[in-house]
Amino acid sequence: MITRKSSLPVLLGLTLVLTACDQPKTTGPGYQSVVPGKAVVTVDGTSISEPVFESFAAAQGLSPATAENREARQKLAEQLTDLELLAQDAARQKLDQDPEMASSLLAQYYTTMAGLAVQHYTTDHPLTEEQIQAAYADWVNTLPKTEYHARHILVKDEATAQAILEKLDQGADFAELAAEHSLDPSKSEGGDLGWFTPDQMVEPFSAAVIALKAGETAEAPVQTDFGWHVVRLDETREAEIPKLDEARDTVTNHANNKQIEDYLAELRKNAKVKVDKKIIAGDKPVESKT
Repeated sequence: MITRKSSLPVLLGLTLVLTACDQPKTTGPGYQSVVPGKAVVTVDGTSISEPVFESFAAAQGLSPATAENREARQKLAEQLTDLELLAQDAARQKLDQDPEMASSLLAQYYTTMAGLAVQHYTTDHPLTEEQIQAAYADWVNTLPKTEYHARHILVKDEATAQAILEKLDQGADFAELAAEHSLDPSKSEGGDLGWFTPDQMVEPFSAAVIALKAGETAEAPVQTDFGWHVVRLDETREAEIPKLDEARDTVTNHANNKQIEDYLAELRKNAKVKVDKKIIAGDKPVESKT
């Protein structure tokens, strides 16, 4: 006799997977009327239709049906039966009427519906090649124009950094001092940081590098969260700008994001929005003592 193993661990995993996807989450009464199709599973008169089943199957990579995934799809049907049984029992107990649970369900609803709105808008407003080229031009304008090749010596305090600067003024070799004193892994390379753009370094450090001319060492140590730096700029070069074909995915994402921002701006313009800043700030009215 073949006994059915407990599917609870898989069932719980299934609910977690489905919470993260944009597919229907339940066969709740409000959606059954808009999801027609043959009943795959019926539990006490409530049907899980074929489109709903395939939504769950797709989330697990089990759609379309094949000879190889037949057994897995049968297990999925059993798991959906369990989900429906649990959902019906939760409804009988009115668990969804609990304010905290209702808030959680509403949060999932907002997230799902917002995702559907964005998906629908981008499908109805596909980017043209002209828009992508314009987005590329805008993106290029935001890129750093110069790359820097610099060295540094990282120490724990300002006094040590000042002492190193004095040795450099006396003609000491920068690479040798880096190998001897630096706390950074680059010490093995004489403090060499290679080529970088300013946005790749923390602000105080990058600002100090930009202010230097090739061959110069910063007159004062630079403090960052890592410690104190003695900084020298070796050379600069013009930054290489990626071609459109190389950056197409990045540019397309930027263009899509801009499109959604414009879409949202239009929605906001035509909506009446009120925000209670006191609740957001956590301010609560003080109860009077009697």
